[in-house]
Amino acid sequence: MAVRVQQPSATSLARYATPRPPDVDIFNGSTSRDYCNSFWGIGDAGPNIMFARMRGASKTTDELRNFWNERCVIEEDYANRLAKLAKAPIGGDEIGELRNSFDTLRIETEKQAENHQLLANQIRLDLEAPTATFHQKQINHRRTVQAPLERKFKEKQVQESYVKKSREKYEGDCLRINSYTQQATYMQGTDLQKVQQKLQRTKQTMIGNERDFTRFTKELLELMGSWEKEWKDFCDSCQDLEEERVDFMKDIIWAYANDISTMCVSDDQSCERIRTALDQLEPEKDVENFVNEYGTGNTIAMPAEFQPANGLEPQQPASPVLRTVDFQRISRRVAPAYHSEAAALDGGHSRHASADDQAHAVHPAVNAAHPNGDSRSYEGSIASRDGGAAQIPNVVTTTNYPRSTASPPQTAPPNHPPPPVPEASAAASSHSSANRVRTPSPVSRPYRESQPLPMLPPGSNSGGAGRAQTPPPPLPVQQGNKILFYVKALYDYTATIEEEFDFQAGDVIAVTATPDDGWWSGELLDEARRVEGRNVFPSNFVCLF
Repeated sequence: MAVRVQQPSATSLARYATPRPPDVDIFNGSTSRDYCNSFWGIGDAGPNIMFARMRGASKTTDELRNFWNERCVIEEDYANRLAKLAKAPIGGDEIGELRNSFDTLRIETEKQAENHQLLANQIRLDLEAPTATFHQKQINHRRTVQAPLERKFKEKQVQESYVKKSREKYEGDCLRINSYTQQATYMQGTDLQKVQQKLQRTKQTMIGNERDFTRFTKELLELMGSWEKEWKDFCDSCQDLEEERVDFMKDIIWAYANDISTMCVSDDQSCERIRTALDQLEPEKDVENFVNEYGTGNTIAMPAEFQPANGLEPQQPASPVLRTVDFQRISRRVAPAYHSEAAALDGGHSRHASADDQAHAVHPAVNAAHPNGDSRSYEGSIASRDGGAAQIPNVVTTTNYPRSTASPPQTAPPNHPPPPVPEASAAASSHSSANRVRTPSPVSRPYRESQPLPMLPPGSNSGGAGRAQTPPPPLPVQQGNKILFYVKALYDYTATIEEEFDFQAGDVIAVTATPDDGWWSGELLDEARRVEGRNVFPSNFVCLF
């Protein structure tokens, strides 16, 4: 649990704070911290602090009520704008699964608007209304309990001032009488008469001041009896109200956090339904459905050739010359960057494309193994094999951070890679070994900035100072296999089909072929674990030796 640093007070109580020596015990050894035993002392600091505290507590409750009202207004405005957005036309001219995806987007946006409107009503009824009720209770307490006691407190202060003034007068008379008495002992004649006259007048004044001092003191003592009882009762009521207020604040803010969290879950479910609809969308199928429904055929009508007219008879239109076309499509399509982002945000659906469009897969195991939500997408261009050097696929690293309520996302360190996902490889094993197009699972890509592996001969520098290493001894060339270069395994891998071989992190592999689909061919240098006929491994589990 985090330790909260005590901040200097900036409230209305700050002016009553006085420096207190640490070795002074103002409670005289008492362990009670009840209000009725803690706000007495010499002077009027206790009542002033309690009155300021209760005024500040009422102000805090009113500020919280205003907070709920403002948040409710924000949610209502957001819900209205979402509802207006849901009615905006979108995808009216589309067909097939793309049309369904747009309809789902519009429907879920409308549901989100309804949910946020419900949240606004919930804040209004369950948060703002109880807060306003409790604030009214504080106002009633101030009117019926605190206000009369404040008047009693002022009356006590006035009575104390009367006692203080009458005491000062009485003590002054006593000092003057003592002074005149001493002067009369060594004076004679006229001076003695003057001093005796002053002494007599002072004694007469002292009698009146003494009477006032006695009366004011008696009245103050009578007032203090009722004041102590009323102040004690007031402290008890304040402590009850404060304990109730703090408990109420805790519960109401907790309920607010739960409401917002529920709304986040609801929005996430809407987004999941949108992703589910998108999971049914395949570009090739959508294009094929459009052609099947609206296609006009593959026949081209050739224009008729000109023929001169014979005589004055009108020329009959010649029969159209038709020919059937069978063109070979040439695609210049490049997978955009947002494919990687969409795949990384997909929390449990896999998208598999054809060999012409590199797959972008995201497996649910990523979210289970890495709660931070990091994902890596694998993109590469597939080139036709014409007997030349194979093109090595590019590796693009994309990091996406989903919403988290616990802590900010942290990227996993390079030396803690995610575990490989055998399901992604097993799904591809259904293809025949002769004509299979398999893409290594992108979730197996290490959590680091990766670069394409260059085609370097053994022993060459792979980039960066100090990375050139002496290659291991070459394998014997079997059946015309030629070693292209050596790679080092970054992670353990378990084969899923008969053509693949197992290896462990740190193993050295001699690469003999680099097909475009990312599944390379090679041999383990460890003869004890090498198995004849198993020479396929995923290229994104290794790095250049």
